[in-house]
Amino acid sequence: MLLLDPEKPAECAPDVFARVWRTTLDQPGFAVLRLSHSVGSHELRRIMFALFEAFPVRFVPERLGRFDQQVSSKFHRDGAPPESFLLLGYEASPVRSRIFIADSSRAAIEAEVPLPAFVARYNPMFPVGEAVYHPFVTELELPHGEPYIVAINNSLLPFAPSAANPLGVLHKAIIDEPDPTNHRVINSVGFMPAGYPSPKSAAEVERFLTRTDLD
Repeated sequence: MLLLDPEKPAECAPDVFARVWRTTLDQPGFAVLRLSHSVGSHELRRIMFALFEAFPVRFVPERLGRFDQQVSSKFHRDGAPPESFLLLGYEASPVRSRIFIADSSRAAIEAEVPLPAFVARYNPMFPVGEAVYHPFVTELELPHGEPYIVAINNSLLPFAPSAANPLGVLHKAIIDEPDPTNHRVINSVGFMPAGYPSPKSAAEVERFLTRTDLD
């Protein structure tokens, strides 16, 4: 877990980028960022953007979401270009959640199958497919009752040393005890390297940063 100063998010960017945007397996492909003090919803979203703007690779937003989720999920990657970086900003909530990462890239490399073909062959949405990933699963250590950020390499590219492809992972959440009287709000931003078509406009980003409603 990394500690992020909300007043200086750029200081944390090199460590986050190195851990997440990996091209070899000596880094995990994800990071949990605990804030040194609590912040509100709008500040959390601005911190997320300040963080990615300080990365050494130029990224642009390709998806923006803000939703209340208390339904458990299966291992998946968010729909996005094959090179993509996912930031999930969790607002303070009394609803406990568990988040798991499956290192699909490591599993594919060990099986000597390109990652896209591996995920297609072993679909984690089904029990028989998910079982293949069990040896490669990490449960994240999460703060409780305070905001935090999870950064994930959401890429779907094969390992290719000469190409230095980013090596992605899968993620899922388990909500053991949903609470309909409370909220578990997630601010989700998908980023892609500059050059891909159809990034979100400045107006769409500003709406995401200032909105109060949910999807």
